[in-house]
Amino acid sequence: MSKKIPSKDLHYNLNVWINKTLSIPDSIFNNLPPCPYAKKAWMEDKVEIHAFDSWVDAYSCLVTKQWDFTNLEVGIIAFPKDDITSNQLSNMLDALQNTWPRNDLAVLEDHPDELEQVDGFKLNFGKCCLLLIQPRSKLHEARAYLETKDYYKNWSQEYKKAVQSR
Repeated sequence: MSKKIPSKDLHYNLNVWINKTLSIPDSIFNNLPPCPYAKKAWMEDKVEIHAFDSWVDAYSCLVTKQWDFTNLEVGIIAFPKDDITSNQLSNMLDALQNTWPRNDLAVLEDHPDELEQVDGFKLNFGKCCLLLIQPRSKLHEARAYLETKDYYKNWSQEYKKAVQSR
């Protein structure tokens, strides 16, 4: 069941993650925040959150919703980790990227059981699974800019390739 307005706990936990983890500059990212754009999008209310009770409902929203990024920076779909492993989630999204007609959108996953880190800095949300939907063109633009700032200097080539391949 979709909860267009997420629970207060989910909203609170996302707020804490964005403001206390993703938005604090760190030397690992060449003194940039781990996610330099998250706080601005969050503060400007350009994040749309959908919370679901299952992976099936979350996936249905992902593929059927008419995502409109005119006034939006990122769509977040949240769901419990109980009915999908991190490998299953990655495989499902890989398959989707090959068949989904929305190749203008990138879908990044965050599963609590899949440790996402750069040089020991943990990036995971950790409370539940997240799908982060963004326009691919904006991601490419941001990544190109961050390359010029030496942002990726501590990323392993494998992790960088995995993140940037979506």
